[in-house]
Amino acid sequence: MDTTLLKALLSRLLSRYQKDKRIEAELMAAYVLLPKDIVESADGYCEADFLTYINHNELLLALEEIEGVIVDNGLQTKQFWTHLIQAAKIMNHAHAERYRSIHSAANY
Repeated sequence: MDTTLLKALLSRLLSRYQKDKRIEAELMAAYVLLPKDIVESADGYCEADFLTYINHNELLLALEEIEGVIVDNGLQTKQFWTHLIQAAKIMNHAHAERYRSIHSAANY
């Protein structure tokens, strides 16, 4: 394999790894903001599923799982939604716009 091509490939892999780590950091920052008495359900948020997705680097699934907290627990804090907005923006995902709306409606 050409050295230039190999360097480019390694650079892309490193860039992807760094991006994934930034997304994971935002998701985990939101996770630690959840109250200890959070309600879990099959239709909303399940902590075990969220952590499994994080551990398997299934970051979009983790994002969608933690957003499910709204189903049984209300809006959460503006800071929580800020972390989800950031994760979605890093992913270039359309969820960021929905999270901005929810962030605006959150009271604290």
